[in-house]
Amino acid sequence: MGAGPHPTVVSVSQDDHDHHLPTLQAPVKALDPHGVQIVGLGTMLFAIGTVICWWQLPLLSGTGKEWWFSTALVGTGIGVLALAVLLVLRRRRLR
Repeated sequence: MGAGPHPTVVSVSQDDHDHHLPTLQAPVKALDPHGVQIVGLGTMLFAIGTVICWWQLPLLSGTGKEWWFSTALVGTGIGVLALAVLLVLRRRRLR
């Protein structure tokens, strides 16, 4: 036995080899690869929230939560801008 006084034991966590598991992705298409649908939905929900907050603005002002209206309004504006950008990008990609 030429291994010496102590045999060398190497475990999986101590060896120098990199163990990579193979990655496998399901062969499905993205529901909305351009993001237009989800951004449109979010923008629509923010717009509905803006109308509801505007309708209830006296009540919101009385409770110190009039900032909800501003938040909903800004969310709607950002959504409209994002939707416009995504529609332009989608049109360019489809050419």
